[in-house]
Amino acid sequence: MTMPQQWTPRRPDPEELQRILEDFSEATGLATVAVDTQGVPVTRLCAFTEFCKAMRADPLRSRACHGCDAHGGLQALLEGTPQIYRCHAGLVDFSIPLTDGDAYVGAILCGQVRMPEDEMPAPLLAQSGWHDDPFLQELYDRVPVVSRRRVTAAAETLLGLHDLVDLALRAGTVRPQDEGAARLSVVPPSRATAASDARPPEAQQRNPTEFITAAVRREDLRAAFLEAGTFLDTVYAQGSPEAVLAGRDRLDEMILAAAAACSPRIVPHLRQLVERDRRRGGIDRFGAQLAAERFIGMVLDEFQRHRPRRRREIGDLLNDIARHPEQAISLSEAANSLHWSPGHLSKLFKSVTGCTFVSYVTARRVERAKLMLASTQMPVQRISSELEFSQVNYFSRVFRASTGMSPSEYRRHCRSREEGHTGAAVPGSDKGRLRA
Repeated sequence: MTMPQQWTPRRPDPEELQRILEDFSEATGLATVAVDTQGVPVTRLCAFTEFCKAMRADPLRSRACHGCDAHGGLQALLEGTPQIYRCHAGLVDFSIPLTDGDAYVGAILCGQVRMPEDEMPAPLLAQSGWHDDPFLQELYDRVPVVSRRRVTAAAETLLGLHDLVDLALRAGTVRPQDEGAARLSVVPPSRATAASDARPPEAQQRNPTEFITAAVRREDLRAAFLEAGTFLDTVYAQGSPEAVLAGRDRLDEMILAAAAACSPRIVPHLRQLVERDRRRGGIDRFGAQLAAERFIGMVLDEFQRHRPRRRREIGDLLNDIARHPEQAISLSEAANSLHWSPGHLSKLFKSVTGCTFVSYVTARRVERAKLMLASTQMPVQRISSELEFSQVNYFSRVFRASTGMSPSEYRRHCRSREEGHTGAAVPGSDKGRLRA
């Protein structure tokens, strides 16, 4: 898709976007809405099914819908292409991300259909328990069944609408509460944003507490860890010990605030651990990341402890990998943890993440290696061992294939450009995006 090279910004016009979505819904029969980063609608609902209207009429279920929409939009941003997924209620949607300049500001959601069982995409989040409600079941049964090919064609059509792209570049942000005009654009498929780039610098202006809280509620550890990492990158870039200490204290308070919102019972214990960690004194960028991940993981554990019991699913596996990116877990081991066959997991994992299981796990290990190389003095051989690579030569080959540099070259590059704080970046070629 060719974007205009020059454009003239003007005041936001959400009504123009509304008209485009209404016309698209009229032509396709699919529901559409534009939402902000939290999944809250910023345009009127177009062609929503009676089932979805009834689900959103319930405050608790409506929050689940908002979380699903927010997560779907984020995954589309990570992939740089429309994402087709099954929502928490069991219907199929697709999402197209929207940006304000380089900052992610929301998404267009479209769909609310069913698919033949053999074409259904993997669930985006844990499925809601509404099937015991006869009224909702009746409304669900009325939702039309369409082919995956039709949904894919609709996604490509919506993304390719020249008028929408033109509107995006000219109209400004779709969020009606914002004041000034700004660039708003549909993220084209060629812009495959790396996972660590999902939170560009402009987006850091939003309080990370909101993002971490939303990620915990979606049971999405990787997104929460990336948010903490982005914040720490900014903190450690400031250089002075005082600024670093103050920044780490701010992140601790953000995590405690997220805990208060998601798992209030753990706050006293978590605060004790935070205070103990502060008394330990100096800590490098890598250690700060480990501490943040440990605290966020505890918040999620407490949050899940009070959720209805369910079987482990692929989202749990992705969270396990996020917790232990250094482990070279095999496909068979992962399949056993879910009580699935390796073949079934391999197929589903590819549909959820867009890459093979082995490449996803390897990318996470390389990602952790980059942080360790950039922010510690740990020898390359020890990093290789910590990340469970069988030989340091093999580690070097894998690292070079992902980054274009050897581990030693990468470390020198970070130091020469004084970018040791950016070691959390993921290779731009990595396609292991989180969608569950």
